Amino acid sequence: MTIIRKEEVLPERPVIILLYGSPGVGKTSVFNTSKNPVLIDADRGADRSIFRQDTIIASNWKEILADESEIKNYSTVGIDTAKSVLDDFLMVHVVEQDYKLKTNKLKAYGAIADEFKLFVNRRRGEKLDMVIIAHAKEEKDGDNTRISPDVTGGSKDLLLRIADQVGYMYMDNNQRTINFNPTDKTVGKNVARFPLLTVPNETEPEFKTFMADIIQRVKSSIQEKSEEQKELLAKIETVQTELSEIDSPEKAAKVSGLIKGLPKAHQVAFQNSFREKIQKENIEWNKTTEIFQYKENVTSQSNQS
Repeated sequence: MTIIRKEEVLPERPVIILLYGSPGVGKTSVFNTSKNPVLIDADRGADRSIFRQDTIIASNWKEILADESEIKNYSTVGIDTAKSVLDDFLMVHVVEQDYKLKTNKLKAYGAIADEFKLFVNRRRGEKLDMVIIAHAKEEKDGDNTRISPDVTGGSKDLLLRIADQVGYMYMDNNQRTINFNPTDKTVGKNVARFPLLTVPNETEPEFKTFMADIIQRVKSSIQEKSEEQKELLAKIETVQTELSEIDSPEKAAKVSGLIKGLPKAHQVAFQNSFREKIQKENIEWNKTTEIFQYKENVTSQSNQS
């Protein structure tokens, strides 16, 4: 096991995209634009997609496991659909492993989650990206109706938890559109902060690498967040060092500026320490002149320097 230090940038890793929408909207066709893809077709709908890629047609979970040695030769694996694999294939599989689970749905969904996570972790170990496809389902939430992936409760929670990006695909003015933002009416997750994405027409060059480009942008976004954390940690360490060395109004002013450059939550964390330090050094903030000065000496900071 390799420990990645907090000040180090996390290495690029495979990502999981959950794409859901109404039947026929073109979800599988969009998956086909992934990098070197293979599709696990549990719904027998691959032949209706555009630019069909290599496909594993499966009738049960054992057939999927039997082809695992072939899956590692690809870059992106798709699951179509999540409901067929999780609610149907895996439910039958775990009950076959332990017949008692047939009457204990709670434990059954726990077993399904464990089995599916092992499958996902093996793909991660092979550096494969994953695109999980699901149909959309309307659910009542009080007086409101919300659209979410059509997978049974426990399985849906698992998918939403492990997915890096969750997008709802729909038709808007005869144009295929993907919304990754969570809204009052749709489930979403938008790590990469995508705006509404219009899916190019299949005759346009941009369509051929559409999902591959999305996956790469998600990876880059995660990397940028890792870079941002590294930069933030460096700033925090600088503030900590400079704060401990405050012994003049000039240094107090410098540290005050450094603290203001931190995110709000971190500013709050340093405020008490800063106040205690300048009080100890007999330094105060002059509200009239808006400078730091010694309490006994009201000479401005510029004159002291």
